[in-house]
Amino acid sequence: MIIDISTIDDTALPFEFSQESADIDLDSPGVALVGQVLVVGGITKYIERFAVEGTITGEWELDCSRCLQPLSRPLSLTFNVDYVTEGALGTASEVELKPEDLDVDELLESELDLTQLAREQILLNLPEQIYCREDCKGLCEKCGENRNLLDCKCEQTEIDPRWAALKNLKDNLN
Repeated sequence: MIIDISTIDDTALPFEFSQESADIDLDSPGVALVGQVLVVGGITKYIERFAVEGTITGEWELDCSRCLQPLSRPLSLTFNVDYVTEGALGTASEVELKPEDLDVDELLESELDLTQLAREQILLNLPEQIYCREDCKGLCEKCGENRNLLDCKCEQTEIDPRWAALKNLKDNLN
């Protein structure tokens, strides 16, 4: 959904749209949106700034960080993004950014793509790690089996070559 910001007056402009998950390409391995994604919010115009607030809801599939099993989780996040018109921050040679300026984007055109904004917000809110369950055992380092499903014997049968000399020493003492 594209909004022409030049048509926004002093009142807030509400928006609501749903997007098919296939139309929002996250381009991130192990993460996929499922079904419809609903974006609801509003745009408020200030003197040289546009504040965009809203919520994004839907469902996504993520891979467990330990065992790589796919998980379905609800997607529900809120966002608040500020935009300024081109040149409001100054030219590149004269800009001194303040900490509050790090949360501001510059609009280079008179149009705002809300689908792209939703995509960015989803990517920014990806969890660093997610687990299928609290006690997930992960994958075996040797054979790659999922330890939650199969109890492989790799750890018991193989000895790290760096410790083999100590095992021989222990066997000789007995």
